[in-house]
Amino acid sequence: MSIKTYNLSQKYGDQYILRDINIEVFPGQVLGIIGPNGSGKSSLVKIIAGDFSSTDGHVEYENIPLKEYSLLERARYRSVVSQEQNIMFDFTVREVIEMGILGGYGFSFNSEVWKNFKIVVKTLGIDKYSNRSIRTLSGGELKRVHLARALIQIWQRTDYIKSKYIFLDEPTSNLDIGQELSFLNFIKGEVDRGLGAVIIFHDLNLAAHFSDKILVLSEGKILDFGVPYEILTPSLVQKAYGLKVSVTKRPFRLSYF
Repeated sequence: MSIKTYNLSQKYGDQYILRDINIEVFPGQVLGIIGPNGSGKSSLVKIIAGDFSSTDGHVEYENIPLKEYSLLERARYRSVVSQEQNIMFDFTVREVIEMGILGGYGFSFNSEVWKNFKIVVKTLGIDKYSNRSIRTLSGGELKRVHLARALIQIWQRTDYIKSKYIFLDEPTSNLDIGQELSFLNFIKGEVDRGLGAVIIFHDLNLAAHFSDKILVLSEGKILDFGVPYEILTPSLVQKAYGLKVSVTKRPFRLSYF
């Protein structure tokens, strides 16, 4: 099930923050989104995920307009981790993760879900504090809890994983480098099984390494879209970020100077 956008534009007041975005996202691939602050990355992800409506244009899931899907149907097809993850009540870590199950198919904590629960919390390093209150967690710990919630939501029915997507807005901020690489490798493994992932990156080298395709935004418009090693050139990076870089091809790496 592919996701397509048709002439997406988003306007705040008199100013467009996104204009004429036309892309297609496929299962079994990571789409990395990069660009400077204020380029429209988060707004685009929220619109594609169905959390925001666009001013113009529309989104289709499997050739059906996204607006025709109910909230429950959307929850079955995709999970989202945004930068803003505020929970007002004093839940435990485990209760927050279980919200992913409620959000997808109704509460069904069967043996497969329990197995996936244990894998997720161990992978993200939160197995030792699953009974703690979320109000006692650091920013990095809370980020990992919400990542676990999103993963358990899309893992409930592994036979449907090829029709599911996860949307991640800078998911590894507040994680240390070991946790960062562990998480991205974990997501990449799920993508190899058929999951589709849309990830906003702030690190261009991580974006190049973990993305099948990269979308570069600048001032709300597509600056480039394609295979990382083909489009991430010194001239593109300078145009998008105003930075001078050198590129090493094998292995691919951007170096700043």
